[in-house]
Amino acid sequence: MSIIVNEKIQDGYTYYLNPSAKENFDLIEKELKKEYHGSLGKYQFFSDDRNKLVEIAKKVLVEFHLFNAKISKTKRETTKGFGYGLFIYDYEPRYKYEMKKHADEINVKYRYWKSDADTLQGSYSEQFLKTLTPEEREEWTRNKIR
Repeated sequence: MSIIVNEKIQDGYTYYLNPSAKENFDLIEKELKKEYHGSLGKYQFFSDDRNKLVEIAKKVLVEFHLFNAKISKTKRETTKGFGYGLFIYDYEPRYKYEMKKHADEINVKYRYWKSDADTLQGSYSEQFLKTLTPEEREEWTRNKIR
């Protein structure tokens, strides 16, 4: 039996969903209910070649039995090698080192794990922030925890 990964386009991203990963989905839902989303976060991959990111998303969702991932639809032209972002969600950073081999196999950048708490607090790499306008930078770094 093969596992099917569904695709959905919404809000500037293509979402990839693995409906067979119900247990992972349930654990993610549980973390979302916790303060600052508990230990929830994402593995981060970047490339100027969107097709490489699609390949990793589909492969990793099935291999690690993960529920969802998203890839930006619009390429950021400001930083070479970081045009598109792939974010694969999990309830904790269980596979952060295993994910690196997938990135290395097809030569994409892998930035390991980022917690939702960091995202909610407006924590981003300086490499990313320097590509933004002052207005964009202010919005991205705004603390969303109240």
